[in-house]
Amino acid sequence: MSNRRRFLVDRPVQFAIIRRMLVHWCLAILTLMVIGVFVQLAFTPDGVSLTQAIARSYAAQGPLLALMFVLMPVYIWDVVKLSHRFAGPMLRLRAIMSELADGGSATQLRFRPGDFWQETADDFNRFYDAHLALKDRCTELERRLERYERDEEVAEEAAPVS
Repeated sequence: MSNRRRFLVDRPVQFAIIRRMLVHWCLAILTLMVIGVFVQLAFTPDGVSLTQAIARSYAAQGPLLALMFVLMPVYIWDVVKLSHRFAGPMLRLRAIMSELADGGSATQLRFRPGDFWQETADDFNRFYDAHLALKDRCTELERRLERYERDEEVAEEAAPVS
């Protein structure tokens, strides 16, 4: 994974994962804050107002909030690194399949150590070998057909006209 040159290898997929993580992260922070306010309202003697409960809750949870925001980039970085392990292999698979579909002869599929879906690469490589064998067989049959058609034309020209 450390050999990757790009921060994001499949932007739509990886941005979707980052967005989802940030939504969950923000919901968790919001939930913690609401619970803190509820605790201040429910368990503080002398009945506090809502604004006092919010202020006390933020004061009590301020260090936690600061820590959560400081750690957010670390978690984003970790999610991106983890997503490389499946986004990179799919990008490589798509590129090879596109090359084959365009008539090229791509190489076998190889994933980096630690990437997910190593079995997919093995299955694809079995398919790739079968594809090449069928492609070679088709080429051979086309050559034979061309020779047969040429031999047939030569035979027709050489045949006496009656």
